[in-house]
Amino acid sequence: MSPQDLDRLEALLSAPHLSDSLALDALQGFFCAIASSPVPTPREKWLPAAMGDARFANDEEAAQVTALLERFAEATARQLGEGLGLDLVCYPAEDGEEELAPWCEGFLLGVGLADPAWYDAGEPEDVDELLHPFLLLSGHLKAHAEEEGEPWLEPAEEKAQVEAARRLFYDAIHAAWEWGFEARVNRVPVKREEAKTGRNDPCPCGSGKKYKACHGRD
Repeated sequence: MSPQDLDRLEALLSAPHLSDSLALDALQGFFCAIASSPVPTPREKWLPAAMGDARFANDEEAAQVTALLERFAEATARQLGEGLGLDLVCYPAEDGEEELAPWCEGFLLGVGLADPAWYDAGEPEDVDELLHPFLLLSGHLKAHAEEEGEPWLEPAEEKAQVEAARRLFYDAIHAAWEWGFEARVNRVPVKREEAKTGRNDPCPCGSGKKYKACHGRD
């Protein structure tokens, strides 16, 4: 996925009739969650979620956008699987730092599409720990506390926790991916029995390589 491809996708999605779709930063977060899901999420499920209430003007536009979204999803999964670092897509906030809230919103949307759910595929405490940075940076934790009338952090403590989450943001992304990869490779049954990954099967990391030539190497 080249910078030109991302620019093209951004231009297409900026059309007024597609304004309800996810922006590029939210899309990358969304696709990171899709790549980290304990069980693969098919395009037929993630595409409507990515587009929201947006409606394509014609078949040609639908084909262009869908193809670019698929490439974005594949490139995101490949970057995570190869462990070479993620080329983060973020827009700067007024203070000059990256605005991570939309990215995290997209990630949490992708988490919500998983079937079985993340909490059904692992220990709740582990999933809580994995999702905490994204819930914090998206503002969901604070909003939930306010809605429930629960006490929230003092400003200084909130600032410290947010800064810590920002520093460890890349680690949090890869921790989530590694957790999902382990669940896919081991095929821990949740709702149904599934066979283990064969050596000639595509690697669950999304690299496009066979499992034996990727994470299944002896």
